[in-house]
Amino acid sequence: MESEKTQILKMVEEGKINAEEAAQLLEAVGRRAGEVEKADAGMPRKKKWLKIRVYEGDLEKPKVRVTLPLGLIKMVSKVLPQSARLQLEEKEIDLDQILSQIEDVEGGKIVEVQDDDDNERVEIVVE
Repeated sequence: MESEKTQILKMVEEGKINAEEAAQLLEAVGRRAGEVEKADAGMPRKKKWLKIRVYEGDLEKPKVRVTLPLGLIKMVSKVLPQSARLQLEEKEIDLDQILSQIEDVEGGKIVEVQDDDDNERVEIVVE
């Protein structure tokens, strides 16, 4: 099953499929292997998405949109090269802690960065 997950991630990396398609494939692989996640009450856990939106000027519509399933981000974080992990540690960035805190968020905007000089805005939202 790990090789199937790795193959799906390679397909995303090569641009053959997008993040949403990867999430569907990963879910199917998990179901087939009997790994359907359940919440404490026995109900299926709602999928969470990390959405990054970049706005330019006074536009209400984002210039750039990136939507990633949190499950995929977690999976990719586990296969980060050691050099990348060391760079994060040097900057005192704990990726596992960040992902854990994002997962605990019910939803909504978690970060907004505004650059008044260039009139640009970046929003990171969990849905």
